[in-house]
Amino acid sequence: MRGVAAVLAGAAAWIVVSGWTPSLRLPRPDLPSPWVLPAAVAAGTVAGFLALGLLAVPAAAIAIALLAAAVPVVVDAGRRRRQRESIAEAWPDFLALLKGRVAAGATLPDAFIAAARRSPEPLASSSRQVEESVLFGDGFTPSLDRLRHELDDATSDRVLATLSFAHRSGGHRVGSVISSLGVSVSDELRLRRAHAAALTEQRMTATVALVAPWALLSLTIATNPQAAAAYRTPTGAMVIAIGFVSTGLGFIVARHSARLSSAPRVMR
Repeated sequence: MRGVAAVLAGAAAWIVVSGWTPSLRLPRPDLPSPWVLPAAVAAGTVAGFLALGLLAVPAAAIAIALLAAAVPVVVDAGRRRRQRESIAEAWPDFLALLKGRVAAGATLPDAFIAAARRSPEPLASSSRQVEESVLFGDGFTPSLDRLRHELDDATSDRVLATLSFAHRSGGHRVGSVISSLGVSVSDELRLRRAHAAALTEQRMTATVALVAPWALLSLTIATNPQAAAAYRTPTGAMVIAIGFVSTGLGFIVARHSARLSSAPRVMR
């Protein structure tokens, strides 16, 4: 205990003398869209009542309701993932436009604004923010930092941090830096597209493995009164619960193994 107290006292003295304080940087939570919760409740309720009316097995109806409630969550996660991918996919064309403007003699802020105007959203809307910051605000580099935090994407981090450094450094090598950055980003995106295409079959297999047992169970209950009576018992309900947990965990593991890992954001 005395040793721990001595270490803590020494750390406190060091903080007081040096003025250093530890910083804890937590990742920004990826919250679902506002419509997800109402949609999940509505989908689960409708599916549960339909399953209860058709099958008359409460345990199966609850399991089907929970599966239906998870559909909006999965859809929203896929939409957000595609949105991040669309942002990353827009950078190679943006950098090509930017390189052409710089080669034509435009300054980097003017070239950035012009290239952003011809790019898809959300890069197009960023041109107005950057232009206002350059003309009336605190300058080009702070506007890139704000845009980097707004886009919240690893590829955007690389591009915007490199452009910010190139603007501060200046010189005749800005064009070559932009060209090298465009080639690097294009190669990375091409590799990720090829890898994602190779994993498509595994993702489809995971979805079929989740849906098929419940479709077969519903068909069995609907066409076999003895099976329906068996699943209405506590033992049958336990079997359905075990099956629900097993298929759910299997789907999560399979989808996770078939998902490309997100590039870490090292420039938050």
